[in-house]
Amino acid sequence: MSESLRILSYNTQLRSWAMEVGIPPSIPPVDTAAERAGFIADNILGSPFDYDVVGLCEVFDEDAREILRDRLRPRFPHVVTKCDWDYLQVEEAGARQTCGRYAQCALFGIPDVGGAWRLEDSGLMLFSRWPFAQLGTGGLDVTVVEVSALLGYPVPAVVPAVNFLPYRNAVSDDRHAAKGIAYARIERAPAQVYHFFLSHTQADSHTPEENRGTRSQQIADVERFIETCAGPGLFDGEVFFLGDLNIVGEPDAKADPDGEWRSYFHDSSGRMLTDRAADLWGRRQCTGDLPGLRDRGFSATVVYEPRQQRLDYAVAATTNSLAAQHVMIDYDLANVPPGHPEVSYLSDHRPLRVELTRPRPHSTPATALAVPNTPQFDSSPEWLSDGQAMWFRFDEAGTYDLRLSQAGDRIAYEVYLDTDLSRPRRQYHDESDPRRGDKYVIPAPPFLVKVFPTSRTSERDWFVFRAHRHQGVGPWDAIQLPYGEGVPESFPVGQLLNTDFEDTDWEDSDTKWFRLDGPTIPLDSPLPAHITVWRRVGQASFAASLVRESPSGTWQLLAQSSGGPLAGLEASLSTGDRLYVQVTRWDQPSQRELEFVVTATVDMTLVLGAGRGAPRLTCTTETSGWGADDIELGITTDGVQTAYIDNDTIGDFEQDAIRDLNQWVPEFLPYRRDIEFMVKELDDVGHDDIGRETLPPFAALESFDRFTVTERISPGRLRGFLRIDVDDGRYDVELAVTTWDEQF
Repeated sequence: MSESLRILSYNTQLRSWAMEVGIPPSIPPVDTAAERAGFIADNILGSPFDYDVVGLCEVFDEDAREILRDRLRPRFPHVVTKCDWDYLQVEEAGARQTCGRYAQCALFGIPDVGGAWRLEDSGLMLFSRWPFAQLGTGGLDVTVVEVSALLGYPVPAVVPAVNFLPYRNAVSDDRHAAKGIAYARIERAPAQVYHFFLSHTQADSHTPEENRGTRSQQIADVERFIETCAGPGLFDGEVFFLGDLNIVGEPDAKADPDGEWRSYFHDSSGRMLTDRAADLWGRRQCTGDLPGLRDRGFSATVVYEPRQQRLDYAVAATTNSLAAQHVMIDYDLANVPPGHPEVSYLSDHRPLRVELTRPRPHSTPATALAVPNTPQFDSSPEWLSDGQAMWFRFDEAGTYDLRLSQAGDRIAYEVYLDTDLSRPRRQYHDESDPRRGDKYVIPAPPFLVKVFPTSRTSERDWFVFRAHRHQGVGPWDAIQLPYGEGVPESFPVGQLLNTDFEDTDWEDSDTKWFRLDGPTIPLDSPLPAHITVWRRVGQASFAASLVRESPSGTWQLLAQSSGGPLAGLEASLSTGDRLYVQVTRWDQPSQRELEFVVTATVDMTLVLGAGRGAPRLTCTTETSGWGADDIELGITTDGVQTAYIDNDTIGDFEQDAIRDLNQWVPEFLPYRRDIEFMVKELDDVGHDDIGRETLPPFAALESFDRFTVTERISPGRLRGFLRIDVDDGRYDVELAVTTWDEQF
């Protein structure tokens, strides 16, 4: 019996026409809901993750609802199609059934059904691969049956075990929708019962926690509803609570002691969500500063500080028997498919996915096996089955060769930084050696390796995971130099590191080798590089040499620097170049301590585009005048236009509108001087209606008052917002900026 379970929670932002023209109005109304619903459905069906249960929020547009239903139904034949203030619409294997909420609540023993007519329904939809449990209605009070029939919802003999409770309290624009919490009891098999709860709680508009009081009342309803539907002990099956909760998620180590997240998910206060359930991201996977993992799990971009927030949740009962072996943002699912410039985004939220199965040792990132700090590591033979995973954790930066030994090819692995557990680290320049493995360069540890079966229904398979950290004993074992990232190294005390390398014409005993590569993309001119070797600890003297291997295999000494605590070398890098830096300890017989840092800096900064950096444009303040802003966006790199996105392509912007720029910003956008972003408002092309702002090189970013840093991913990588004033409005470009990338 398989126990692998894969879940998706996604706020789709599919607003209805009534919302677009009324609460609050979009002028002109956004009319891409149907197209975006089709892309979302296609992305779900095409995902290699192979979801089992899908929970969607903000499906308010009726055409979008039908598109999602029609396209997803063959994979997910059991659907909670609509939850409104007085009824639920459920579909089982193609047969639709409308359930009166009054009778459904009575079946679960909920005396106060609450709710009142709202302009919009809840926007909630739930799709399941497996059927809903069925409940007999023979025990219902006859009055309930009669009243339900009078309301237009006759009660059949058997109904699905689904329910919906609208929130009694809502404010601002949310008061027009029947926001609430939906429930579905799913029976995968008689002994495999899943309780799924899905909600979209009260939103904030201008500041975090501005509507905390309203959400507190809604969360109290959530806790009572979950206990009523799943049982007070939450012991009957697996219990999950999903959705956009509009609570700014925090990791435990950084939790505000008076903050909203802590009050629900951290403090032991007798609350069900604290004592009998856990936020799978903030309480299980990423708990903050070291040794906890640090990925903040940002799932939404908003127009007030903090701009990046974790608002989407997967919460599980602590009594659940399944382990959440990976919780992540599904960036691929959030992308507009190529070739559709008429749609510039899918949603203002990113999808959250959860992978669960029967637990085994080291089956989650937080319980990863700590790899000892040794050059060579071979795991014991390990076994995986039923979609299980095993995680390994490395706390040492460096250049690594990783490989798997296995009987066949049914086991694979992925590498993740602890600051990004959603996007696998890419192999360095696609380098691989059949004997040594795949090459990875990690300048900012810790990092993790996830080993998993390629099929979650495969038979039990074994593997041995092997890792070698380069020591620099020769060119084949050279330590990679990432641009702008200091690489600390040391020599062993009391022994030679290595003997003289016979292929060179100079003495290089007791020498560490480092490798410096040119970019992989074409350059207009060679890239100057400055290499420094700084003695951090010890008194041993040393020399630094720059060398090159010719195509014929001979070695050439290009430059050398020696002497005191600091040595410097200059290099010139063209596309595809490969140079080596040698650091030679002169003291013999190598008794003196020497610890040093090697840094290679180049006069180039990278903006990461496409799926790598997720660039976005946000209308923080709409310009004055009637209707939405008719925007065009231009990007100029070092004086040369890189992209120009016209209004027909990027679409009109209203207050708080957000557009992904993945389709128009290339994977790497390198610059030496600056990148200019130009926003033009076409309604009035006067002087004040064209906003321009330039992004300076990386070294100047943190002191640049027009750029707000939101994440410091590593010493050489930042994420933040570039602010652009357009007349009396403001636009922000969200960017990932770095000095180096493993594929550049």
